[in-house]
Amino acid sequence: MDIDPDRLTEALAGRLPAVVPDGFDVRSAGGMLWYSTDGLQLNGQLSNYRVGGAGTDVRASLAAHGDTADQGVAGMATPALGEVQDYVDEATRDPWPGVRTPPRAFAAVRDQALHLWYGGQDVTSPVVLALEPIPLAQIQRLP
Repeated sequence: MDIDPDRLTEALAGRLPAVVPDGFDVRSAGGMLWYSTDGLQLNGQLSNYRVGGAGTDVRASLAAHGDTADQGVAGMATPALGEVQDYVDEATRDPWPGVRTPPRAFAAVRDQALHLWYGGQDVTSPVVLALEPIPLAQIQRLP
């Protein structure tokens, strides 16, 4: 299976806005996953706290992870989720989506879909937040 990095980026940008806190924007452009905020009112501050935007180069990361397409797409998606999480954590000064500490980001290919979540990797640790799975057919390179 050949993954299209632009389609993968678009799929991630389609899932993340549903789970990031209000006030954050996630979008895709040219193989990049971009995230930003217009300004946040933090506890104890009289004005909005402004942070710059940030991004993840999905196109460059895809080939760097794993020996198979499944490993590559999951290996790329995990740090992308982690980078979005770091951005939200730093911007809000809260351990999103956790309570005391930020949970780890994970991705895995199961049942012909890319599953993305924050929290435990197995049944001993609970999932804190899961994104809607991305069907692999949605991110395959078109012939």
